[in-house]
Amino acid sequence: MRENRRMNVLHLFSNSKWTGPAEPALNLCVALRRQGVEVAFACAPGSGASINKVAETARDRGIEPVLAFRLNKHHNPLTNALDRVALRRYLQAHPFDLLHCHLDNDHRIAAPVARSLGIPLIRSNYYGGGLPAGRAQTRLLATATHVIEPSHMAAAHDTRAHGLEPSRVTVVPGAVDTERFHPGRDVPDGRRWLKIPPDAFVVGIVARMQTHRHYEDFFEAIRKLVDRHSHARVIVVGRGTRREEVGLEPVRRLGLENYVHFPGYLDGENYVGMLKAFDVKVFLVPGSDGTCRAVRESMAMRKPAIVADRGMLREIVEHEKNGLVCEGSAESLFHALARLAEDRRLLHQLGQAARDTAATHYSLESQATAVRAIYERVLARGM
Repeated sequence: MRENRRMNVLHLFSNSKWTGPAEPALNLCVALRRQGVEVAFACAPGSGASINKVAETARDRGIEPVLAFRLNKHHNPLTNALDRVALRRYLQAHPFDLLHCHLDNDHRIAAPVARSLGIPLIRSNYYGGGLPAGRAQTRLLATATHVIEPSHMAAAHDTRAHGLEPSRVTVVPGAVDTERFHPGRDVPDGRRWLKIPPDAFVVGIVARMQTHRHYEDFFEAIRKLVDRHSHARVIVVGRGTRREEVGLEPVRRLGLENYVHFPGYLDGENYVGMLKAFDVKVFLVPGSDGTCRAVRESMAMRKPAIVADRGMLREIVEHEKNGLVCEGSAESLFHALARLAEDRRLLHQLGQAARDTAATHYSLESQATAVRAIYERVLARGM
């Protein structure tokens, strides 16, 4: 009987690249294992000439990935058909209670196999505003036993746009490793690396250098801020094909060369150390990671966030409780930044509340507990 053994769940991830959902999917698997769920993680075996970072990171975190399927990122009738054959054989040889899909193509591959074998299929959504509308997406979601949504906004959109029954949908907020992103950890000193004075008011932004990320509003606000507070400094973490256009050129034009630092893309401990160097984090629009994980990471580091009222950002940051929400214009962003630059007590209060929120609501443990409860409900109901 299943009651006498641990739940056994196969997670499918149709990519080998370190895309936005990759780390959340892997972190969830690790946290579920800690809670007693038997988890296997399958991803694409190849990544061309580059390192398969998804597979290698899984190994680093104690999970030997299943590489028995192609799991291409994009739909391909031939390779998807071959994967269905391979998946069916694998499931017949290695029985699982549930399949958990994270991306569209692994869902396409798994759905007919899960239906024919009578295995419930769970689908995670990583679009903060809901999955794209369209018949193909609606048909795909209809094959999921249960859909895990990252926000109430996404849940409302998908129940409306794709006809999902509310009983088949659960909101589980995105999570971060609150131990890794802990303000008390000894990490590289980002301020010292960039030669930023210890008493500077440091504004950080973590976003790809792309035109839709509203960098123009950000730098206009910074120009106003440094005119009032010459001790303000800015750290821009990220890379992108539009770095010159959206970053370097506006900084030169606005005369901000002495105030803005571009350390580029950072990972590992250097990334955590740079977050620790911030006083406040700015986030203006959701990017490739629609769940806005970078906001939760800074909150876990006891850094309040100033966010624009776009997408699901208002669901993460509560205005004047653990951060500030503004309309997103240069003027509104400037006023929010100036307020925190001039009121260090408020800055500290919001930062502590941000850490408390992350530790309570956005931890991997709380996410895994919620997902495990979904598994148990689905299995209790049966198909």
